[in-house]
Amino acid sequence: MPRLAQPAGSEDAQDPISLLGNLVKAGIIRYLRSNPDVTVGAICDALALGRTTIQPLLNELEAAGLIIADPPTLPGGSRRGVWVRYRVNNEAVTDLYLRLGMAIGEF
Repeated sequence: MPRLAQPAGSEDAQDPISLLGNLVKAGIIRYLRSNPDVTVGAICDALALGRTTIQPLLNELEAAGLIIADPPTLPGGSRRGVWVRYRVNNEAVTDLYLRLGMAIGEF
């Protein structure tokens, strides 16, 4: 099985690229920045994508600390019957953006 190609000195870029290296994730963050405290339904409508596409990415972004869910995910992950509202953790997104900039020599 081929090994993942990773150039020398790119270790600092791995987290930012894996977390933001997806157009849907970037779209979710962009939408939540201008529309905080919305439910998954509003996000799905805005991005014209289904819940089965959006929900796993919301969970991933929440686990990474890039978005904040209210109420937060409890151990075990169950929130059935609860209207969860999402917003961006601006500090975490800015930190990730700066780390990527440093990794590619922007800063």
